[in-house]
Amino acid sequence: MIINNIKKELDEKDKRREEVFSKARKIRRMSTKAVREIHKENYEEAKALIDRVKEGIASLSDADKSFPLLQETLQEYAEAALTWAFLKKTPLPSPGELGIPSGPYILGLADSVGELRRYILDEMRKDNLNEVDYFLDLMDEIYHDIIAFDYPKAILPIRRKQDIARLLLEKTRGEVTVTLKQAKLNKKLEDANW
Repeated sequence: MIINNIKKELDEKDKRREEVFSKARKIRRMSTKAVREIHKENYEEAKALIDRVKEGIASLSDADKSFPLLQETLQEYAEAALTWAFLKKTPLPSPGELGIPSGPYILGLADSVGELRRYILDEMRKDNLNEVDYFLDLMDEIYHDIIAFDYPKAILPIRRKQDIARLLLEKTRGEVTVTLKQAKLNKKLEDANW
């Protein structure tokens, strides 16, 4: 009798896990697509996708959100929502507003550094240098925020993301510096030719 009850409980948990896994794949695909739309500057489409993801996450229980398979999905969603907020210069949503635990939120924040780098490089390629410093400073601020999280991997597996964020920040700072210096030099040369 006891064994049958335990088996029934675990069967139900396994069934729910499969349902959550299916939802997680859809949520992750929509989050990834939202990031792509952000970089194409299709902000309304990206926001619509982020809102749909939020609805999907709202349908999950706290127990569902504890499944390890869902953690990367929640990180991807946080990355999309935070990147959108950064680029639109709107207040950042909190983990509670996104409906996710704080761990995936912080990991998604760390990943947003790479998306900001991509944005900066796209702007430099278009010779649109007006806000490059603003977004570089934002990358720096995020890095300093996430570096404060010094926990064991079992609590928050952020160490690798911190290292990557530092590398991306340093690399981007160098590229921005070269580009801005080159733009100043070009301006001086143009002025001298008049």
